[in-house]
Amino acid sequence: MAYKSLYIVALFGLLASVSLRAQDTIPRGWNTGKIRGSRYIPYFSCNGNPFLTDKFMKGEIEFEDGIKIDNLNLRYSGYKDEVIYLNTRLSAQIIIDRQSLKAFSLIDTGGRVRTFRLQYYSGFLPGKRFFEVLSEGEIALLAYRKVELQTCPVYTDNSGTIKNLEYQKNFTYYLYNDKKGYEQIRIGKNSLYSKFDKPNLKLVKKLLRSNKIAISDETGFLKAWNLIQSNRIPINF
Repeated sequence: MAYKSLYIVALFGLLASVSLRAQDTIPRGWNTGKIRGSRYIPYFSCNGNPFLTDKFMKGEIEFEDGIKIDNLNLRYSGYKDEVIYLNTRLSAQIIIDRQSLKAFSLIDTGGRVRTFRLQYYSGFLPGKRFFEVLSEGEIALLAYRKVELQTCPVYTDNSGTIKNLEYQKNFTYYLYNDKKGYEQIRIGKNSLYSKFDKPNLKLVKKLLRSNKIAISDETGFLKAWNLIQSNRIPINF
């Protein structure tokens, strides 16, 4: 009986040790029953990239009930508008149930945190979709990172297969607030200038010149937008 008692104590000690080691690998805020979804099935292989990033990045997800889980390996698909989680312990890629999510964020290769929020869009093809929050505030600047599978000139892939489809980016940008909803805006100088009355437009041009900001791409547009917001220049929206 003494031997059996020692064996049972040792067994429970071993199980407890395994349990503690397993918990050491669990991200802060982890809830094993919280991340639900379906296994990722690889998309059609062709030129271009259906994902926002070339590889999985560290990130955080936020559920509808406000619970957050960080230190996850995440990837966003602009092709399917879905968030994919890499479970390294199971060597499995999981498409997270979008209805359970409120937002997610990724840390890109430059160390920048990129936040995406699931919102209802009432325009063409209405429904919930992920928008990247480029700038928060009374009027938010959002980007919808859509990727489409479109026809292209015929080419031969690495396996020797002839194809005529490729993934192409089709990003759209919006001004948004809860009261007025969405208003599409182009990334360009003229589109930005059209949002100001003449007196305020003069202030905007002077401000951008003095700060040497050129609006030639998304980065320049965002710098200009944030500078205008910080100087509280009224925007027609």
